Amino acid sequence: MRKLFSGLLITLILSVFTVVSVSAQDATNTTTIAAGAVSGSINSTAAFTAGASSTINGYVTAVAAVTLGASVTVTGNVTAGAAFTSGDSAKIKGSVSAKAAFTSGANSIIVGDVFVTGAITLGAGSRILGSVHSGAGVIVYGAGATVGSVN
Repeated sequence: MRKLFSGLLITLILSVFTVVSVSAQDATNTTTIAAGAVSGSINSTAAFTAGASSTINGYVTAVAAVTLGASVTVTGNVTAGAAFTSGDSAKIKGSVSAKAAFTSGANSIIVGDVFVTGAITLGAGSRILGSVHSGAGVIVYGAGATVGSVN
């Protein structure tokens, strides 16, 4: 009986780890991940949207716009073929590039550089801990928003 119980416990533990690793794999041609989801790198041939409180452990590349919901975490670079928008309290550990406007929600943090062809709008308390490059030359700062340097 003890061996049977031990075997079932080990099988249960291994199956839990298997599900976790499958849910965090890279996603090809993905346009949306649900709120609270965990994913690996994202490639989208269209726009991409991440629901609130989701986590992306890898890069995000989309042919069109990238929209990150509130409290989304990305550990990797983000490349948008159009506009980039993040919700409040989003955290990105990587650089962001967008071929249109850039908008960050209040209290968002980007630990990397930002390269944008359009205007940049930073929500209140947003921080970019890197250099900012705006092709339009327009940066709108919300109350308390900061950037490392402007180029």
